[in-house]
Order: sequence, then structure tokens, then C-alpha cells
Amino acid sequence: MDKRVFFIFLIFLISFVIFIFGTETFRFIVFGDNRPYNNEEPQPAVFRQIVQDAEWIHPSFVIDTGDLVHGYDANAEQTWKQYIDFLNVTKIFDMPFYTTVGNHDVAGENGQTDYELLLHRPLYYSFNYDTSHFIVLDTNVNSPNGNFTQAQYDWLVKDLESATSADNIFIFMHKPLHEYGDPTDTAWTDKVMAQKVEELFNSYNQKYHNIRIVFEGHEHLYWKADFDGITYIITGGAGAPLYQAPQDGGFYHFVLVTVYGKQVYTQVFLPGYFDVKYYPLNTGAFNNVTAIIKNHLPTIYDGLVIKGLQFVMPDSSSYTVSGNIPSRIWKTVKNDNGTVTVYVEAKLELGSYSQMTQNVVTVSVAK
Repeated sequence: MDKRVFFIFLIFLISFVIFIFGTETFRFIVFGDNRPYNNEEPQPAVFRQIVQDAEWIHPSFVIDTGDLVHGYDANAEQTWKQYIDFLNVTKIFDMPFYTTVGNHDVAGENGQTDYELLLHRPLYYSFNYDTSHFIVLDTNVNSPNGNFTQAQYDWLVKDLESATSADNIFIFMHKPLHEYGDPTDTAWTDKVMAQKVEELFNSYNQKYHNIRIVFEGHEHLYWKADFDGITYIITGGAGAPLYQAPQDGGFYHFVLVTVYGKQVYTQVFLPGYFDVKYYPLNTGAFNNVTAIIKNHLPTIYDGLVIKGLQFVMPDSSSYTVSGNIPSRIWKTVKNDNGTVTVYVEAKLELGSYSQMTQNVVTVSVAK
């Protein structure tokens, strides 16, 4: 079987696809393990593509499950440079971006200090969005091979107790509780604490039934399974070297999560699934700018809603949008140079691979 067709067939099997234009509560994207191959390399090209894909889809926010930089054996200058490069790649995000600390992130000289200083994130934390609660944990406390401390466990207990009324709870950690999907083993250094944390999740969920998904990284693959009513997803395919065959989850990807109240759906995307080109130029000099969206893979995502089309237009009191797919202007932002960025939401209709259907959206200065 052709590899590209196999990838699409595999994703079709592991993805539940639902598209209702404009009716979801919110969406977020998860990926992990984007680190470079070594301390001298920049962020991988595939990660840059994933970042651009995420920006085009434009969910409510994005979360990385860790291993942002290489770290191991890095001196202070190398560690700093790799964090700066990571920030330069992800600065295009026009939405909140949350990170999970991975073992590589604290392995280099000043790794933990740079992580907290440059990313403005504590090592573990939580936040709310809409009626959902998000918990980000540190599986590498104080060192690459550190333990999940009792202090963090006590914090986790209290944090879960504060979220009993949340519609959904999503949990993020770098090292998975089930190594390579094996329910008898864990990637955690402290096996006893790993079992204790999983038992906490299970006992809590038996009472409140709102832990939906535990997202993990560390292993460079995609894997999904349910244990005791909780879904576990390893998403470690954002650019680091792949260690498994494609049929075992070893392919580059990111995960789009769509929340409809208490219903949660996930879709797995290959990077570079579609691209966007603007004509004539997207510089603010033209009264009419057209975006052409073209798929590069056989599509199973017909009806995907993207919100990240950005048209740089001359300043005007109003704009119109037209094209061959459903679309609408949802935001305009005035820029310092006198132009206006017009954000457009569109529902892609990509058709079949053989047809290579083009979606066209044009924004014009209203006459």
C-alpha cells in the first residue's frame, strides 16, 4: 500500500471527525516532542510546518507536551539559543500557547531557569477555559530524570478538588503513565508515584466523571487508548526523530480537539495537509486580495473550519468577503503601519486528492 494512502487510512481509523460550522464550544491543538536533533540544529522543518498549520486552523489555544529543545550536554549559550529559536518559530501564534516541561527542556545548563524565564510558565500549573479545566504537570522535577514530588501530588489533589464542577478536565504531562501503551509499565522514574497518580485519576473520575483525556509526550509516536474510563493520548510527533514504524504510530502529526459542551472529539492531522497562498501580494497595498487554499493529501477532513486566514488590507471602514466556500470576517485589527489585518473564518471543501480542489476566498475593500 502507498505510504501516503496508508497514513490517511490510519488517521481515518484513529480519528472521529465531526464538522458543524460555527457551533463548537471551542477547539485547541496539542502536539509534542518538537526538539531538534542536537544542540546545534534549529527547530525541525516539520515543526515549523505544524506551527503554521495550527495558526491557519486558529484554535482557541495550543498546548505543547514538552521536549521543546534538545538540552542534553548543552552549555548555557546553546540552551539559551535553542529556547530563543523555539520562541521565534512559535511567535506567529495569534492565540495563547501553553507548554509542558519535558526532560530535554531541563537537561541543558540553565535549562530550567531559561524555561521559566523565557516561556513565562511555572513547571506545573492549571487554568480554566470556558467550562473546562486544564492541568499541566511536571514529570521531571529538578532534573531530567527527576521524580514527581509529594508536593506536586498534594497540589494536584487540591487542584482536582477545585474542578469538580468543570464540564471537562484535560491533563497534560511529558512522560507517559503507560510506556508505549503498556498498562504494566510507565516512563516515570518513580513507578510507585506513577501508580499513585493514576489511582488518583481513577478514583476522582469514578466520583465526578469529568476527566476526559490525559495528553502525554516523550515517545515519538501517536498512541491512544482508554483505561478505566479515561482516554490517554501520546502525541510525540512534532519534529523529533521518529523511533517507531508508521503502523506503530511513528509518524509526524498534531491533534485537534473539539469540545461541544461535555462531548469531546479528536482529529489527528499530518503536517502540510493544506497550504495557503495570497494573491497578488498580502502587504496592504491592494484593495482585493485572494487566498487560495489547496490540499496536498487525500482528504478525510472535508468541512474543516479554519479561522487563521489573515488578509492585510488598506485601512477602510468596511470590507467584504467572497469565494467558493462558506466564509465570514470575524475580526479586524489595525496595524501600526496604517494597514488593517482582516481575519476570515472559512469552511474548507477540499474534495478528493485526484481533483486537488482549490478553495478561494477574496477580501475586498467595500465600495
